[in-house]
Amino acid sequence: MTTRMRRHHTMRAAGVLALLLGCAPACAEQPDPAAIEPALPAPPETARGHGSLSIGFQDTYVSGLRANNDTVVHAGNGRNRAVQLDLEYFFADRWSLRLGIPYVSNVFHGNPHCPTAQPPQCQHVPHLNPPHPESHFQDDDRYHGTWQDWNLGIAWHTSVAGSYLLTPSLTAFVPSHDYTFFSNAAAGQGFWKIEAALEFAHQFEFSDWFYRARYAYVYTEHVLDTRLNYRRAELELGYFLNEAWSLRGFSTGKKGQGYTVQELGPLTRGRTSEYWYRHDQIVVHDYADVGAALDYRFAGKYTFSTAVHKLIWGLSINNFKYSAEARLTREF
Repeated sequence: MTTRMRRHHTMRAAGVLALLLGCAPACAEQPDPAAIEPALPAPPETARGHGSLSIGFQDTYVSGLRANNDTVVHAGNGRNRAVQLDLEYFFADRWSLRLGIPYVSNVFHGNPHCPTAQPPQCQHVPHLNPPHPESHFQDDDRYHGTWQDWNLGIAWHTSVAGSYLLTPSLTAFVPSHDYTFFSNAAAGQGFWKIEAALEFAHQFEFSDWFYRARYAYVYTEHVLDTRLNYRRAELELGYFLNEAWSLRGFSTGKKGQGYTVQELGPLTRGRTSEYWYRHDQIVVHDYADVGAALDYRFAGKYTFSTAVHKLIWGLSINNFKYSAEARLTREF
């Protein structure tokens, strides 16, 4: 496999795995193609009619709430599991569409969220007033699974200055249905998002080292009096061990709008108000994490990727101790 082809396959595997990495803690610019003419032709996998199918699994262990980086509120612990399905298809040379959806199954052990007073666990816990019977009680020490948010994106793939890969993209995230969000075991936040992102990747000349950087701005639905837009950045450094194996280290960070836990305190006092009902939607969920990943390419068209990462900084976010992922991708 040539150096250029090795770079292309690894960057695609890294980009697909990044979709999973974005789910763990919270759940995150189209130049004219004619204006930038790449010095090298695009690899054949970016030609019309090609694409990939992938399936990934993620397991995250959460213990408490990180109110700020020095304060962890021990309100309980839980486990979040997800199976992510993705399809990428090049409908034109250099232009791809991506469609994906995760199936999420979560459990929580600790202080419950009580939409009504009916569950036995809520007999001595404040419940919403007015109640929300349409919000299913899920903090019952059992796993609750459902399909989460559809993601539909378009991307343009090119190279500049000969060997630098550039990928601007636009992605919409839309809830697949009206799932419960008022729960420590909730599948997600239950509102739409639109992400504009720019990814830059390069393999150093005459070297087996490569890097990838991605910046995204996410525009979200307005909830109560709060806009929840946020910025997300990813940095990655990798090394080709040989033609089949590559090793990567990465860091991801998110910072955005919304209330901190401290700011929500006066608004949610008594835990019965509409602010309490929607507090998981309007809290900031800022974080930074670090991790490592290993990729194995085999049989010409398959890539198996694994990764593990942990939280190193957080503000008003679930305190995840670790998150582990695995993904299998088949190109066509």
